[in-house]
Amino acid sequence: MTADLDRPLTLEDMAARSGMSARTLSRHFTEQLGISPGRWLLDRRIAGTRALLEETDLPVETIAQRVGLSSAVNLRRRFHKALSTTPAAHRRSFR
Repeated sequence: MTADLDRPLTLEDMAARSGMSARTLSRHFTEQLGISPGRWLLDRRIAGTRALLEETDLPVETIAQRVGLSSAVNLRRRFHKALSTTPAAHRRSFR
């Protein structure tokens, strides 16, 4: 699933790839990881964003598309909520 972050992934998509029902997948995620599948996916997208900000000069809009956050506005909002900083400030700290 991490290879397809740029694509929209629903709980049903994730469950189908795992060969289980959405309800079973949610239960297993919560039991084993302590978070929902949606939270896990967002965490992967934020991690991908961090890596691209640190390692490339790509514009935020391009990064948003690559990690599946759809727009620069959405990326900035979710990034700030997760890390209490902006993508620009994060990038500057690695320069």
